[in-house]
Amino acid sequence: MYKAYFSFITFLLIVLFPLFTLAQRDADLEMGGEMNVDGKKDHAHEKEIESKIGLWDIKEYGAFQDSTKLDTLHDYTHIFHPVYKNTITATYVGNYGTPAIDNNFFNRIYTTSYFFAQSREAYLLTPGKIDFYNTTTPYTRLDYSQSENKSKNNETRFNVIHSQNITPFWNFTFRTNQEKSDGQYTSQESKNNFVALYTSYNRDYLNIYGGIISNTIKNGENGGLKQDSSIYNGQDAEFWNMRLDESDSKFGATSYFFNGEYRFGKFVDVTDSTEIFLPRLGVLYSMQYDRNKQEFNEEEDEENDFWANTYYSDDYTKDSIRFNRLTNVVQVKQYESAAKKYSFGKRAFLGHELNRGIMPGRHFSDSTHIGTEIKYGNLFVGGGIFRETGKFWKWNFDGKFYLTGRNSGQVELNGDISKPLKFWGDSTASINFTGNIENRVADYFQENFKSNHFKWENVFDMEQRMTVGGSFRMPQRKFEIGANYSIINNYIYNDTLGIPNQTGNEILVLSAYIDKDFNFRRFHFRPRVLWQKASNEEYIHLPELSAFISTYYQFTISKVMFTQVGADVRYNTKYYADAYEPATGLFYLQNNEKYGDFPYIDIYANLRLKRTRVFFKWMNIGTNFLDGVYMTTPHYPMNRATFRLGVSWAFYD
Repeated sequence: MYKAYFSFITFLLIVLFPLFTLAQRDADLEMGGEMNVDGKKDHAHEKEIESKIGLWDIKEYGAFQDSTKLDTLHDYTHIFHPVYKNTITATYVGNYGTPAIDNNFFNRIYTTSYFFAQSREAYLLTPGKIDFYNTTTPYTRLDYSQSENKSKNNETRFNVIHSQNITPFWNFTFRTNQEKSDGQYTSQESKNNFVALYTSYNRDYLNIYGGIISNTIKNGENGGLKQDSSIYNGQDAEFWNMRLDESDSKFGATSYFFNGEYRFGKFVDVTDSTEIFLPRLGVLYSMQYDRNKQEFNEEEDEENDFWANTYYSDDYTKDSIRFNRLTNVVQVKQYESAAKKYSFGKRAFLGHELNRGIMPGRHFSDSTHIGTEIKYGNLFVGGGIFRETGKFWKWNFDGKFYLTGRNSGQVELNGDISKPLKFWGDSTASINFTGNIENRVADYFQENFKSNHFKWENVFDMEQRMTVGGSFRMPQRKFEIGANYSIINNYIYNDTLGIPNQTGNEILVLSAYIDKDFNFRRFHFRPRVLWQKASNEEYIHLPELSAFISTYYQFTISKVMFTQVGADVRYNTKYYADAYEPATGLFYLQNNEKYGDFPYIDIYANLRLKRTRVFFKWMNIGTNFLDGVYMTTPHYPMNRATFRLGVSWAFYD
């Protein structure tokens, strides 16, 4: 099915790309060019079109459009890995494309609708992560990087994004990401790909967004080292004994999404020749359909004792799960009036979730397929009030309540407040407060699951969680400091057997962090430090201290090539890092061995010439001269010292 889908997308691109290009040229002419009598552009009267790129994302079923900035900065272009893009440290299986969880407890927020895919969240492109574009000229970025060489331990990543307008109001964007890693260790191969095609149409009265995203992930599952001491025996990694050698997992996720809004309002004169549209009321509709597929294949030797339990016969070949979710939401939004000091916006919505699937499908060598049907729905309502244009305070409060269905009674309340201010010469500084209260029903798969090696039937109480946070930011000074605090009752966790469980004990989690970029002439030094503590470490294991320290020297070669030469260090204190279960893709508690206290050191050089960026990076060089266990997950060593090259080209003329 996926091969057919990729072929279809390729066909569409081949057929439609020339049409898009011609349409963009026509749009460019509409915005400034002229045609001569032969139908050709008259260069004598040509007006050069300035390349402008608008970028934003949408949230809350299309209710909010938040502007973002195009990534044109030179800093940190060498941090290519999705797991480490926005975190300090992580619990990570080690090879590119393999599972990971953020070590920052308050960053464990997932956009995937499928429980077992959460450990692959960093690699998935979901509708919630999409940026929409509006371009005056076509914009294309090609991004390629590679580690090692083509014949051994090869790891490549090729990322493409192309965006252009057909008209000044209608944009199409195409994205694809193709990643492949052989892995440095046995049975560690991974492939991670996504393809996305989406569009946006924005006029005064009408906003429309829609598209399709397809994700595929395949991981070789080696179960980790039989003995952690193998990393000291002097042998090449290809001879290290792994606990599994004939198992792999596959994930597939396809999302179809649509958001539309019709706005009522009026035009207001700004100058004698300019008027703007002021919306007063919006009617919105949002749809998202997610199709998820998971398979775990094993053909291990019958004497392999990796799993404690085996529930099916010897001719069993794989676990298979299908899980689909269709969400429809209708919403009404009243806009605030920026001219009125005490005006604020309001919104209300009604939505329905329909969930279907097979759990898990049992595939045998004779092609027999048996599965347990999953079928349930949820009806929910919600609303909120907000102030986005205020110069004194900006705030947003909203809530969501499930009326009927499996999640009946679930409540989600959220709020954030921001106070803009001018501080120490920074006019963009702000004080920010966030908070949420949740009474959340357990995920379906936390209560019900059966496969070849795992089965559970749980009845959990609602997990109750209250979280508050505050931060002070000075973007121009590149400084941020903040703290978060959470109180949790009926916390659901994965116990030492890898099975979801629940505690009735109250748990408190507290964290504090600081992030500051210092610079003195050409020298830059940026420490990011996170401290966190859980009141009951029997159920939540976190490193007490995590740090990311980056330093570089910046200069220019021949007055045109901007250059940075520096080093990054990631570090966390020792703790009982969560273990990883290949058959389910879940991380779970372990109390046998502490991991950490090993600095992961990268040295790099970043080069930028106009719109071309290049980096050279020697990763985890400490394995060449430092003693210690370079693992963040029990029995899964991180890649040893390796060289990587990356190149990125941008075209938007």
